[in-house]
Amino acid sequence: MMYLIWGLLNIGLFIYFLTICFNAIKLVRREIGLFAAIVFIIGLLSFCSRQNNDDRATNSTKTWTFTSEDSLTHKPTSFLRLELERNLISKYDLEVIYRKDRNNVNIPISAYISTSGFTIGTNWSGESIFVDKTDDNNKFHYYVNGVVEWHLLGITVYTQHKTFNGTILTDKTSR
Repeated sequence: MMYLIWGLLNIGLFIYFLTICFNAIKLVRREIGLFAAIVFIIGLLSFCSRQNNDDRATNSTKTWTFTSEDSLTHKPTSFLRLELERNLISKYDLEVIYRKDRNNVNIPISAYISTSGFTIGTNWSGESIFVDKTDDNNKFHYYVNGVVEWHLLGITVYTQHKTFNGTILTDKTSR
């Protein structure tokens, strides 16, 4: 519920900010002139586009690689998805790619975290992921460490550290 309230607060403040900008543009045009209003608009747009490019860079998916695929047999690659956290409007998933070695032991190859849903005002970034095989060939042990940044109009207000660990079952019928 907190994620939903935070997202709606961000949307409301952004709409209020746009209203203030339009009023400021009208005031600048009336008091200083059309050329000054155009320069003011270009300045605002350059600031907004720079902020957008920074956000796209932080939202890119980072993959952690554990084993080179070349070192394993040419058996098919398998894929696991585990829901780490679900709230009212979004969820975080751990996605693991693995393959069997020459002895038919499941070996994790790589893993990454995906975020889906309504994520306005928050940004999840994974800091580390470890996926290890266990004594049971049908299980992996995982450890995920990351940070949720709570933003208000693009400014980080709070940083929340999150840690997830446990076991994930492989598909017993995987090839």
